[in-house]
Amino acid sequence: MRKLRLVRIPRHLIIAASSWLSKIIIAGVQLVSVKFLLEILGEESYAVFTLLTGLLVWFSIADIGIGSSLQNYISELKADRKSYDAYIKAAVHILFASLIILSSTLFFLSDKLSSLYLTSFSDELKNNSGSYFFIASILFIFIGVGSVVYKILFAELLGWKANIINALSYLLGFLDVVAIHYLMPDSSITFALVALYAPVAILPIIYISFRYIYVLKAKVNFNTYKLLLSRSSGFLIFSSLSIIVLQTDYIVMSQK
Repeated sequence: MRKLRLVRIPRHLIIAASSWLSKIIIAGVQLVSVKFLLEILGEESYAVFTLLTGLLVWFSIADIGIGSSLQNYISELKADRKSYDAYIKAAVHILFASLIILSSTLFFLSDKLSSLYLTSFSDELKNNSGSYFFIASILFIFIGVGSVVYKILFAELLGWKANIINALSYLLGFLDVVAIHYLMPDSSITFALVALYAPVAILPIIYISFRYIYVLKAKVNFNTYKLLLSRSSGFLIFSSLSIIVLQTDYIVMSQK
C-alpha cells in the first residue's frame, strides 16, 4: 500500500489566506455592528461615534514609525541569523514613552480639540465631547502602539498569527457591542467605544508584554535606540502626510 503523503501548504499562501479571512471578518464586524450601535446610541450620538472612530487612523502613527523600523531590522537580522531581541526590547521602551507622552498631552488638550472637531451637535453632546474625545484617543493610541505586534510577526514570517489576533480582537469587540445592546440598550458613546475597541487595543498589548518578558535579558545600548529612531522618522513623515491627505474628509464632515 502506498503511504498517504500530507500536502505541505506554502507559508505565503497560509498568510495570504489568513489575511483575506481576517479582512472579511473585520469588514463584516464593522458592517453588522452599525445596526446595533444605531439602536444603542441613536442617530446623533452615532454620528459623533463615527467621527470619533475617524481618529483611529490619525493615532495609527502613535508608534511614531517604530513598528516599521523594527520590522526592517528584524528582517535584516533574521536573514543574517542574528538575534534581534535587543531591538524588540528597545522598541517597547520607546513605545511606552510615546504612549505616556501622547496620553498626557491628550488629557490636557481633549476639551479644546473636541470643541474644534465636534462642532455641529446638540449642547448635551458637546458638553461631554471632551470626555468622548479623550476616551477615543486613549483607545486608539493603545491600538496604534500595539500595532507593532503585527509588524514583528510579519517580519518573523508569522503573519497568520497577526491576522488571527487582529480578527479575534474585532470579533470580541463585536460580541461586546451585542452584549451591551441587550443588557444596557441605552449606553453612552463611551460604553460603545470601549465595547468595540477595547479588545482591539488590549490583545496586542498583552502579546507584546509577553514578548517583552521573553527578551528581558537582552542588552540594550544607546545605539539601539538611535538606530530605531533614525529609521522610524522617515516612516513617520510618510505616514503623517498620507493621513493628512486621506482623512481631510473627516475634518470637513465634522464641521457640517
